[in-house]
Formats: sequence, C-alpha cells, structure tokens
Amino acid sequence: MPHLQRSVLTLALLGGVTAHAQGSPAPAPATQPGCADWLTLEPGELRAARVSVSRAVFTDASGKPGKAYVVKGDLLLQGPAVNGRRCSYPVRGGVPTGAGGYLNTMQVQNLSASATLSGTWAAAQGTLTLTRTAAGAWQVEGTASAPTPGGSVNTGDLGGLLTRQGSAWQYAADGCELNLWAVGPWLLAADNGACGGLNVSFSGLYTRQR
Repeated sequence: MPHLQRSVLTLALLGGVTAHAQGSPAPAPATQPGCADWLTLEPGELRAARVSVSRAVFTDASGKPGKAYVVKGDLLLQGPAVNGRRCSYPVRGGVPTGAGGYLNTMQVQNLSASATLSGTWAAAQGTLTLTRTAAGAWQVEGTASAPTPGGSVNTGDLGGLLTRQGSAWQYAADGCELNLWAVGPWLLAADNGACGGLNVSFSGLYTRQR
C-alpha cells in the first residue's frame, strides 16, 4: 500500500496544533523523538482514538514524558502499538497537526470505523463522494486541486467503481490509483500521484460533510 505524500499536505498541516504545553498556552513542540511523522506510516495500520483520561502527557518510546499533552475528549490519529504505546497525532478540524508523541493505550479509547462509506468527504485539497449502486457496489467521484506559482490552479477528477483490496477500497482507471481506508470518523486516502495535473493529489484525511 502507498504511503501518503508529504508535499501534498504541507499546507493542511499548518492548520493548527491540538496539543497543549504544560504551564503554558504556547503550541506543542514537534513530534517526540522516535515517533515518525504520520505521513510516513502505513495507512492501513492507522487508527482513530479519543483521549479517555483528564490529561495525557506525550512521551518518547521508553515512556519518558515530554511537555506536550492532550485532554479528555481530544481526537487522535494513532500508529501501530509498540510495547503498549502508540505514536499519537492530535487531530483538529479533520487535520492531523503533526505534533504529538507516544501515549499508553490505556489512556485512550479506540474509535470504530464509520459503519458506512456513503456521503461526501472533504479535505483541504478536494472532495470525495461515495455512493452505492443498485447492484450493491461502491463507487467514488472526486475532485482535487493544487495552486501553481503563477496563480492558476491544476485540477484532477476521478469517478468509477471501487473494489476491495485487503483492508482498503481501491479505484483504478487511466493510470490513477486511489486507495481508501475507513479510520474512525474519517476517510483516509492515498493515491499514486497520477490522478490529475502537476502536484494534484487526493491523498489525505477526509471528514464527512453530509
């Protein structure tokens, strides 16, 4: 499965920091040592979670605490478990902030994937609409865009049936390949970079709009 493309989401990741710093309202520090950027993780291994304790302090892989923390109710995107801890990335407005660290699995509640894929899902760079045909198959229609230095906008459009490929739903046509995973309340997308004009990508974390 493809990894997400870092360059496509740079602007989205600047949208805000969810984590808090102890004793100060200042933004949280960058990801804790040993915790990889979420964009480099295998999409099929990510999960959604909600903080279930009053305050959870981010640590490194050994459990050494840092200064950043999250509070009860905060939403997280998490990587695979390592010795009872998961790399955790706060999510605000459907956008992972890129700040975080490790949290003990006992400090959060896992969020089940949405029961249905149907609806319109939005991310900073585009939208995806998933519907079911009369025959019961899933289909997707999407648009994405990327601004150019000259002020114009490159675009990409796709539409067609989805097929199940392992843990993902896949669209493939005309050289474009898009994989979709339901992750808690979100839809995670990763494409192969061939679904539109220059720098256009559907890769990212999508939130259901309707």
